[in-house]
Amino acid sequence: MTEVRPLFVDKQPIEAENVTPSLVDMAAAVAAIAATRLLLLITVLTGAATWLWTVYDPQPWRLYAACAFSVVFVGPQILLYFRKG
Repeated sequence: MTEVRPLFVDKQPIEAENVTPSLVDMAAAVAAIAATRLLLLITVLTGAATWLWTVYDPQPWRLYAACAFSVVFVGPQILLYFRKG
């Protein structure tokens, strides 16, 4: 049986002077970007499923619902994605 050893615990200790306000600000910015991209991913996948269902069984009300979903949800998310980076 092989011995389990921690990989990074001994090599990179976290000290109080390493956690600076700029590191906290950077972490907050990265979290905001990741959240924006995750919301966009969920919205685009939902929109793709909606359009696949619309194309598979086209009905006028379903087409209107898919267009409304794309305009109301996907459009603003894409604009937010390009604005936030």
